Amino acid sequence: MILIVISGLGGYFVGVSTVPPGGEKTITLTETVTASPYKDTVIMGTTDSVQSSIDPSDAYDFFGWTVIQNTGSPLIDITPGSPAGPKDLAPALAESWSVSSDGLTWTFNLRKGVMSGDGVEFTADDVKYSFERGMKIANPDGAVVGIGYDAIIGSVEAVSKYQVNFNLKFACGFFGQLMAAAPSYIVNPRYAPMQYFRINYTDGNARASSPMDFGPYTLTSWTRVGGKDQEMKFDANPLYWNAAAGYPKTKHLVLRFYSDATTLRLAIEAGEVDLAYRQLGSTDIQSLQQKAQLKVWQGPSQFIQYLVFQQNIKPLDNPAVRRAIAASIDRKPITDVVFLGQATPLYSMIPNGMAYHSDVFKKLGDANYTYAKTELAALGYSETKKLVLDLWYESSGHYESSPDIANVLKSSLEKSGVIQVNLHGVDWPTYRNNMRAESMALFVLGWYPDYVDPDNYLYPFVNSKASWLHSNYNSPLMDSMTEEQRATADPQKRTQLMASIQDLLVEDSPIVPLFQKSNWAISKQNVGGVVLDISMIFRYYLLFATK
Repeated sequence: MILIVISGLGGYFVGVSTVPPGGEKTITLTETVTASPYKDTVIMGTTDSVQSSIDPSDAYDFFGWTVIQNTGSPLIDITPGSPAGPKDLAPALAESWSVSSDGLTWTFNLRKGVMSGDGVEFTADDVKYSFERGMKIANPDGAVVGIGYDAIIGSVEAVSKYQVNFNLKFACGFFGQLMAAAPSYIVNPRYAPMQYFRINYTDGNARASSPMDFGPYTLTSWTRVGGKDQEMKFDANPLYWNAAAGYPKTKHLVLRFYSDATTLRLAIEAGEVDLAYRQLGSTDIQSLQQKAQLKVWQGPSQFIQYLVFQQNIKPLDNPAVRRAIAASIDRKPITDVVFLGQATPLYSMIPNGMAYHSDVFKKLGDANYTYAKTELAALGYSETKKLVLDLWYESSGHYESSPDIANVLKSSLEKSGVIQVNLHGVDWPTYRNNMRAESMALFVLGWYPDYVDPDNYLYPFVNSKASWLHSNYNSPLMDSMTEEQRATADPQKRTQLMASIQDLLVEDSPIVPLFQKSNWAISKQNVGGVVLDISMIFRYYLLFATK
């Protein structure tokens, strides 16, 4: 018996050839296997851009992480569409792992035969190098510092070629989820030298612009004009460890960058792109839902936005002033008018629906002008001597509807009668530089989870060792409590600490939560594989468009 394969333009046939004794050969076609039903290329549009780089030692933004997550691989991943809890961790570059009884040692058993793009096999040395590089570079604006990797990881030990140990400084309950975060993705040491601050964009050389390997896609083209991202092209990585399972589903992905939500909306309406993701305006989403040729995707989100106070600018160093400003904010016009009900008011830095969430900022209320006037009057402010504030917002589409949010904040604060607000809008690169320079008095930022645990909404913002906000908030008590909750395995004790941390957040008001947004994408009807889940990982490798 002989297996016969007959190929053609439409696919190929699999059959069995039999030769009866003394007879002629006959061929029986038993199955038809068609060619891929998917288009070779999907074109996606976004108003996002690379914040600084696509290097895990540096990137600390949604889009930079998305590129890392689709061109690289972690040791363990989050199962798509899952709640992203400990039971939802899935093997990636590690086939299996175990944790010591005291919770201080995590052992990862690595896949064998995984090859990098330059033909070198992946080993435990690559894992050790990747983590030690990030912690040695210690970029103050990067996630490795912001999350506090060096406060968690004591050492990384290559036990053998295919086994690596992480020796922790404390029994970290969210360490599995942390291993799925973009800063934990493994770099190619030949493209990620230890001595450099980060790998930067190199004009005309996509390979030199990225330290990533081992992922479903390879970045093959990256075009910038005048410092602004124009287009990225990704090709399927034939060496991807999970290629045999059919990933990525699309051979080529083209990412086009648009200046604002309006141009992105026009692009999806005109069929210029197959998929639009981040940032479409709420009115755009509402309108596009009525278009029969388009498909609207909505998913859960842990994305929040919040107001930051720069405490080296007086009088914002006074918590009474910060509380008065926080009490004057009216969240409902933001969620109901700006976002047309597509967002929810938020009264804690811990998102709604996450463990330990408590609506603590309701103690100050919304548009609580009686409280605000009383607090500010004690400090000498009145309707004839107003507190004058400079409120900054980014104007380039990095966040949806930022100018509208700023106008609502200005309106609600000024309705107190004792506050005057001056608005300043700048593009995202300038905004980020201003934050680092500590020159903005009040400014609005957004946050996507690094890992799905409430610690990720507290430690990076209010612990003085995680200084990426540059807000100059420094509380020894807050530092102590945020570090203690990280290191406790006692659920009751952690519950008490989380309650105390959130109470102190209100008392000090270094940042003020505003709202929590849903997650949206718009596509042509033939597009599938869009997974919008609580992890906020946007997986290019699942996307496809039928022919």
